Amino acid sequence: MIPARALKPLVYSKRAFVSKYRLPPLDLLRSFEAVARHRSFTLAADELCLTQSAVSRQIKALEEALGLQLFQRLHRAIDLTVEGQRLFESVTRGLDDFSACLTALGASIKAPQITVSASVAFAWYWLMPRLERFGALQPDVDLRVLATDQPVLPGAGEVDVAVLFGSGQWDGLEARLLFGERVYPVCSPAYLRAHPALHRPEDLLDQTLLHLEYGKSSFGGVDWRSWLLRQGVNGQPVRRGLRFNSYPMVLQAAEAGQGVALGWSYVTDPLLAEGRLVCPVDRTLETQDGYYLCTSKNAVLTPGISAFLGWINAEASRRVDLHITMVNANHAE
Repeated sequence: MIPARALKPLVYSKRAFVSKYRLPPLDLLRSFEAVARHRSFTLAADELCLTQSAVSRQIKALEEALGLQLFQRLHRAIDLTVEGQRLFESVTRGLDDFSACLTALGASIKAPQITVSASVAFAWYWLMPRLERFGALQPDVDLRVLATDQPVLPGAGEVDVAVLFGSGQWDGLEARLLFGERVYPVCSPAYLRAHPALHRPEDLLDQTLLHLEYGKSSFGGVDWRSWLLRQGVNGQPVRRGLRFNSYPMVLQAAEAGQGVALGWSYVTDPLLAEGRLVCPVDRTLETQDGYYLCTSKNAVLTPGISAFLGWINAEASRRVDLHITMVNANHAE
């Protein structure tokens, strides 16, 4: 057994301990960890692509450097001493932490993050169902979606790409039109069956209308009053309506048969195609505004951002070509 003594500064072919941390050469610790894990010089040598004698010499050099016996040599086997077990646990924690750090650093290089902001309705109903396709095309891009009904402009540091509603004119932004604004009434099939007299825009005045409050930044100025006026209907609703401050809540109420909502085509076209909602009145309103894909004019477009822009434009061109008609057969009769 090697007697314990103070650490010596120069050992193993005159190589010094790592000066700041008072460590022996790191290749000795790597060999020690492999031998201790396998409890075998032979298996450790195979893993490290070294000869068994080379590994044995490294362990001997480490024991001499530390002034400690790290292994008990048994008959056809080895085991750790108390000091060796303590060192093994410490070295393992250090190597695990080092490995995790390198993995994280590599992931940050391989998976550049792109932050995209959009309204809650756009993110929930339009973007989220399509993200799986983007992930399949760009598996190395880490996409972060910021869903908010308060517009966040690109170029401020947090957002790379924003989907904004409006005219397409924003200072300092490059805006690409995704699609225009088209608005029409929607309700559940059950609601339509329960109100067979609902045919024309003026018939809506005798229905329970579902209203969206505080939605101007995401949906412009179209509300029930403006929509009806554009259809030549000047009267006031007979029934009390229901008001919500969230568009997903408006659509949920419509699906539940609680009334008639205004449907923005980019959200509700797929819901009509699936039969979850129907259009009771064959009228639409198209405005001069639209939904734009925006980036800062001063931004350098990374390959990941360019790939996302190309993908989302292609997705917008694949929108459901849905003709809005009186879809309930009994109602149409």
